Amino acid sequence: MTVRRRSHALRAVAVGLVALLGGATAEAQRYEVEIQKEVFQRIPLAIAGFAPLPDKNPGADLATVARSVVVADLDFTGLFDVIDPMFLPVDVRSLKPGDQATVLPMLNLFKVQGLLVGTLERRGTELALEAHVYDVERGTAIVARRYLGDVTAVRQVAHRLADEIVFRYTGERGVAQTRVAYVAARDGARELYVMDYDGHNPVLLTGNRSINLSPRFSPDARLLAYTSYRDGNPDLFLLNFQTGSRTKLSALPGLNISPAWSPDGEWVALSLSKDGGTNIYLMRKDGSGHRALTNGSGISVSPTFSPNGRQIAFTSDRGGSPQIYAIDLEGTNLRRLTFQGDYNSSPRWSPRGDKVAFVSNMTGRFQITLMNPDGSGLQTLTSEGSNEDPAWSRDGRHLMFTSTRTGQREIFVMRADGSASRQLTRTGGNFAPDWSP
Repeated sequence: MTVRRRSHALRAVAVGLVALLGGATAEAQRYEVEIQKEVFQRIPLAIAGFAPLPDKNPGADLATVARSVVVADLDFTGLFDVIDPMFLPVDVRSLKPGDQATVLPMLNLFKVQGLLVGTLERRGTELALEAHVYDVERGTAIVARRYLGDVTAVRQVAHRLADEIVFRYTGERGVAQTRVAYVAARDGARELYVMDYDGHNPVLLTGNRSINLSPRFSPDARLLAYTSYRDGNPDLFLLNFQTGSRTKLSALPGLNISPAWSPDGEWVALSLSKDGGTNIYLMRKDGSGHRALTNGSGISVSPTFSPNGRQIAFTSDRGGSPQIYAIDLEGTNLRRLTFQGDYNSSPRWSPRGDKVAFVSNMTGRFQITLMNPDGSGLQTLTSEGSNEDPAWSRDGRHLMFTSTRTGQREIFVMRADGSASRQLTRTGGNFAPDWSP
């Protein structure tokens, strides 16, 4: 599991001067304050094997691709330190399963905690990845698995291995096999696409030459809710990934926009304008049972459920400017969460429940900001360009977002503390990502 250590205590000295009445001499009082900060130590991991396996394309090598994907996936988590073979005391590149006993003692001396030995074989059109991960100190196998897939799906096979390693060390599911739905502006239309979490393999989902917005994965990732102007009105649709079917979930007069799924997948929150104002409603996943959560003539949009399903945060201009509010699922206990800045919108509750990400304009440009669920503890994560559309990874460790820092709208991802930002799309006009569970 992830190793945690307490850093050495940082000692701050506060000197208070107490002035006595009548101009008496100030008395210096010395206070020592001990501050402790929890720090994650990455798990040192070596990767061995992955002997060359040429692809049909000249110069391509499937084993090289598989290894590079696993390395990238593990590095992305921020939990592992994948050691370059050049810095190891032995040559591990030619190792095969069964040879590990000869190198584990030496790796242990260099404080390497894990050793992955991988072999890739092609059997006709099928690819087999055999992987063994060893606890270096104990010499025992943590993972001993064979992954099968089509030769064209080498990246997916490698993603499965990376997620397995993350699970074995942390007890949490990795994100390497997750996908991202997003909007792409193409030739005057706004189409929906889906891609791998690392930006590879984009696939068109709509193709109706219309405006399609706000994609949202269901908790089991089998369904995608989205708004489309395909039939003229902004209606809410549901795409079934397994069957390919599309159903119109809500087509009331006016807006049917900004869907959000309840954690159990049984309810959808959305914004409707059928009664004059734009308010937050709840309905069952089959489109029945509409129930208003907010009321009034203002605009309330962008609902997001708390992980326990008991609260919804949303954007509303009921106070004169867009701000973040929260309300209980029964429609009671309405409260305002943001008070700094004249524009705060697009809240997304962390899967861990401890933070709400949102878009703020407190610095003159849109930035991704975090706060506690009660509105305290503001922390701005971005600074370069205009940044919008936050979306959490299912483990709460990363945020995906839209940014103009390259001069055009692209999708980026960063760790939940704002570090290690990386660009995922590069074609321009890409925005509004939603990260699958």
